Amino acid sequence: MHSTLTLPAAVERAAIANRHAWGPQPGPADLTALATAHAGLHAARLLTPYVTAHTRLSEFRADDLRHALSPHGTLVKVRCVRRTLHLWPHEHAADAHTATLRLRLGATLATARRHGLNRNDLERTATQCQEALAGGPLAYRDLQDRMLKAHSLPAVEAVRLGIKWAWESGQITCRNTSPSLHREQREFALIEHAHPTARLTHPDTTAATTRLIRHYLHAYAPASTADLLWWTGLSQAEITPALATLRPAITPVRVEGLPGGLLTLTEDIDHIRAAPPLPADHVRLLAFEDPSLKGYFATRDRYRDVAHHTHVFNPIGEARAVITLAGRAVGTWNWDKKTRTVRHSLLTRLTRRAMREVRHRLDQAEAFLLTEPG
Repeated sequence: MHSTLTLPAAVERAAIANRHAWGPQPGPADLTALATAHAGLHAARLLTPYVTAHTRLSEFRADDLRHALSPHGTLVKVRCVRRTLHLWPHEHAADAHTATLRLRLGATLATARRHGLNRNDLERTATQCQEALAGGPLAYRDLQDRMLKAHSLPAVEAVRLGIKWAWESGQITCRNTSPSLHREQREFALIEHAHPTARLTHPDTTAATTRLIRHYLHAYAPASTADLLWWTGLSQAEITPALATLRPAITPVRVEGLPGGLLTLTEDIDHIRAAPPLPADHVRLLAFEDPSLKGYFATRDRYRDVAHHTHVFNPIGEARAVITLAGRAVGTWNWDKKTRTVRHSLLTRLTRRAMREVRHRLDQAEAFLLTEPG
């Protein structure tokens, strides 16, 4: 066991900001590297991955993300940790999908039982879903109607749950084919049609879980076991064998102002320690449900003052879009769909210099969000 290292909070924040490409030092250069650096880009809300990429990649365009999710791209949308949608590089998607498969199938089966359906029913209907998609992608309503007609299924709910089972199992995928980042147009397809180079299943769940935890630590450490449990949605029993496997590669760390001992991959320690604190006037915007905020639960104090918790996180725990100054949340911002403008609210007074940078970043966000029709 390594001795415990104590890090200044400002150094730790700067290291993660740089790692996630919103610090002053060079970070990931493209979408695939960005998704890797965040252990998947959070995508539960339509705008989140677009804004996340815009705030980190200087030349990013919305079309870049659509291409990355196309059959010729490098990213795949996977419902995984905490049963939420993330965009993962093809090479790592199987780890996230396999390690968290129990969570999603269990929740789907519980819903099915309330409708009088069992696992065999779901698997049979999922197979019918694959048969319906064998000829090519279909919109959700078209897929549902084709299955109802072809198999004389008794209830729409049985079809919907069969489609969900097929998706959660990794047999099919759902893509947004809308030409605008402000709208969703869902299309279902067989995974081999939509992402020919992606494989979502792995035969060894324990190995996949170990790799997923390694992805997490490389993206978010220093972090606590409680952070890890919350982020993955897995149980203590599920992560314990993985942590035991990784233990020789982990260094315990303390960060000033954060509770308890934190876990960090030993290979990342020197890089973290070398990060200079963020400049006092360093302003960046983070998206609604931004992955940098979603990576933590027990140690969220690294980004926000306790008094500002309800401003930074909504009542169900979702991270609001925030304005950061030197890595700390000092305000919130949002896209107003009706007026098609960016609005903001500050949590504290800022210097004139910092305020000029805030306005510049807000103007950039508004210009980006105006590039495509609402």
